[in-house]
Amino acid sequence: MISYKKLVRDIDLDKKIYIAFSGGLDSSVLLHLFTDLKKKDSLNIEAIYVNHNLSKENKNWENHCASVCNELGLKLHIRSVDIKVSGEGLESAARKARYNIFEELLEENEQILIGHHSDDVAETFFLRLFRGTGVQGLEGPKIKRRVGKGYLIRPLLSYSKKELLKYANENDISFIEDSTNFEINQDRNFIRNKLIPTIEKRWINVSDRISRTSSNIGQRNELFEDLLKKEFNSFLIDGLHVKELKKLDHSSIKEIIRLSIRDQGVALPNKKVTDEIIKTFISSNPGPKSKVSWSRADKDLPSGEITYKNGYIIISKG
Repeated sequence: MISYKKLVRDIDLDKKIYIAFSGGLDSSVLLHLFTDLKKKDSLNIEAIYVNHNLSKENKNWENHCASVCNELGLKLHIRSVDIKVSGEGLESAARKARYNIFEELLEENEQILIGHHSDDVAETFFLRLFRGTGVQGLEGPKIKRRVGKGYLIRPLLSYSKKELLKYANENDISFIEDSTNFEINQDRNFIRNKLIPTIEKRWINVSDRISRTSSNIGQRNELFEDLLKKEFNSFLIDGLHVKELKKLDHSSIKEIIRLSIRDQGVALPNKKVTDEIIKTFISSNPGPKSKVSWSRADKDLPSGEITYKNGYIIISKG
């Protein structure tokens, strides 16, 4: 059963709320849940649909979302984007375009809610695991994080797709099923439709268990970061001075640099890039032209860039 108290725990109900509405199961349940709350508490809620123009069905989905919002008495913002695919793949490019729209939409401390659930967390866990991610990459997504001037919030993270489907059936909520979700040539779809169902034949509720594990990893990562900050606070305050960094062992240097990158809100580099950073700025003698750039495959965080100036390593968004 979905708890309204739990649902709004991380949301400022006095601020404007947008629902990212695609017409699919997750966002349809989210929309109806908060429409009920709106009736009870007179909340300031609107919805947004992003047309990615990737399917011949996009216009039908847009019309469906408009019809649902009209029936519920919600204002719907419609945005259309042209996806430019580079090295990161179609899914990542679409996500990047969508999140750019969210950034542009949100005013100071406004909130946008998305329908990610525990099954999504499990899929991402496997994706990153198979790509050889580090410990930080296995942590679950933040329930609430900054996006532009506002916040992106995931109220349904502790619920499974089965629970959302049960809620939708019990409340006669219609939703769109995108046929491309079953095309297993996409890595995430293969994990969703082949890998996880196979695993669940032996270990039931595996998505919930992985989601909890991912959350536990996140908590441990936060504790580790707090300890790092206490131990190496001077670097975070005064900056990454190369001469001082070189006095430390390589493991400490790597962790300090990665911690500083996270503090900048930038995607963490993988092991290969981290080694390149150490080679360029620590093992060698860096100069004004020294630079290392990177991005994360899923584009969940901005790409990063490290340069050198006046003896310091400078971290910035790429």
